Amino acid sequence: MLHFRKNTNKTPMEEQEDSLKDAFEKELESIQSETVLSPQYRRRKTIIWAIRTLIAIALFIIFWKHTWVRWALIAYIPLNVFSLFSIYGSKALLDKKINKTRRAIEEAEQIIKEDDEEE
Repeated sequence: MLHFRKNTNKTPMEEQEDSLKDAFEKELESIQSETVLSPQYRRRKTIIWAIRTLIAIALFIIFWKHTWVRWALIAYIPLNVFSLFSIYGSKALLDKKINKTRRAIEEAEQIIKEDDEEE
């Protein structure tokens, strides 16, 4: 199968760089809309977390007379808080990493452009 390039003044290397950048941007957009970064995902996970917490509270109240339930509560509270943090904290951490990666790509592009201009 033959592939014909569009009639541009870009070299094949420049076209590949542009396509890589475009592919990366498309990938980031899909990640932000379909995964942990999506508001719908966080809303669904928050609802599931709330239901699970309400069930756990009901069970703790029902079985409070047993000593092991009190010890289980000590373990449950930090795990539950960590779960809530993972729902909302992961977005902030991933946003930071995505922005760092974008900056690194922009810096690499600048270096490539400067090298091309020198030649």
